[in-house]
Amino acid sequence: MPDRVVVDQVDFRQALVFPRIVGSVVGALKPARLLVGTFMLVAIMVVGRTYDMVRGPAVQPAGLLAGPRTVVDQAMASEVARRVAREALPVDQRPAGWDAFSGRLDVESVRSAVRARMSELSGSDRDALQRSLDRLEPFRGKGAFAAVALAVGQCMDRLVASVLTVDFRSAAAALGDALFTVPSALWREDWFSAVFLAISLGLLVGHLGAVLSRMAAVDLAGRATITPVQAFDFVAPRRLNHALVPLWPGVALLVLLPVALLVGALGRVPGLDVIAGVAYGLALLFGTLAAVVLVPWVLAMPMAVAASACEGCDGLEAAQRCGALVYRRPLHACLYAVCGILGVCLIAFITDLVTTFAIEITAGFAGLSAGQGAIADAGGARLLAPELVSPNAGWGGSLPDTLRSIASSLVSFWQGLLQVFAAGSVTAAIFTASTAAYMAMRRTCDGQVFEDLWDPGRPAGVLPGTDPSTSGGQA
Repeated sequence: MPDRVVVDQVDFRQALVFPRIVGSVVGALKPARLLVGTFMLVAIMVVGRTYDMVRGPAVQPAGLLAGPRTVVDQAMASEVARRVAREALPVDQRPAGWDAFSGRLDVESVRSAVRARMSELSGSDRDALQRSLDRLEPFRGKGAFAAVALAVGQCMDRLVASVLTVDFRSAAAALGDALFTVPSALWREDWFSAVFLAISLGLLVGHLGAVLSRMAAVDLAGRATITPVQAFDFVAPRRLNHALVPLWPGVALLVLLPVALLVGALGRVPGLDVIAGVAYGLALLFGTLAAVVLVPWVLAMPMAVAASACEGCDGLEAAQRCGALVYRRPLHACLYAVCGILGVCLIAFITDLVTTFAIEITAGFAGLSAGQGAIADAGGARLLAPELVSPNAGWGGSLPDTLRSIASSLVSFWQGLLQVFAAGSVTAAIFTASTAAYMAMRRTCDGQVFEDLWDPGRPAGVLPGTDPSTSGGQA
């Protein structure tokens, strides 16, 4: 008869890994991680908006989630621009195409001409031109980064709402739009912007994400909390390795690209299009190989940033390590991804609720005495649905109108500052959850404990406080 075993209690924290992923996101609200997440978000915004200023409008007015722009949409925008040019500009200041016989009229050229004329006028004439500009706004193209930010915000809003209402189908659709539809739509609208933003923002995410992941990993390992300065010092000697982590799997596309370009070029030549049709099978083969690499990368990329911060490995090794973990335990990877998404959505909902309540209650009390003044425009800000917020009115021609516009802009600045901190907490939550997911995956696949983190100068696999000669670690 076998010996009887009595279990007094079960340490579910050690027995079950996935609850630790959901619970880990609370650490994103710690001030240190919140500041790093906010700094990361601000850096991304600075790079993206600077690019939009230099590049100009690159995406259709309807945005990246609206599908390709039709000929009817282009004709309607041209007709509105032509009417504004006829009504607001003298004949000698109207751009080419205003007479409907010189082709389509660009909205931006009309807008530039109207703004130039506004600088020459004041009073009611200037107000009339402002109303003409307002008519052009719905038909203006968007900057690439602005369009991506808006589309991702819409997807995040849908994802949070779907998770909280337990609508998994809508949640999967929102996540798929954010990960696949938005990048492919940006590539269709302006491939140069897609490449530039992927590289520049990928470098920022890899570098600053490693800082957040290191802080989260130290916390999950049960060590003494480190400061952002210490986390930056850890990343600094290998900053290029960390920064390149999100970009390594893109090398798989370099094999597909020349083959696909050649097949597409052959398809434009009569007689050779048949050869292009035959060769398309080869291009599809390379596309399948690229998909085999990139699809798991959708789950593995945030974990690879965490891998570089936990193990001190370079970008290519981190990508290979996480890809192998996902392929070894795909169901576990999906479970941990769902837990991470759940935790991030909860943080997003809480921060959105607190931010919106703070903005609205402040605006409501100030509105008791604001009357029709500038502070009456306060409120109405949203973290997850920024497209629902009305833009500030343009500057008027008179001094009181100008001062009112300045005051409204200052109110928007303070509200936006609070929103940036709230969005920074969501950014920190993403990397905190991905770090917990990576540490859970390596424990599931390799039996590696959460406490095992690499430190500079310490052999890999040797826990802090142990003797390397007796632990079996290798230098």
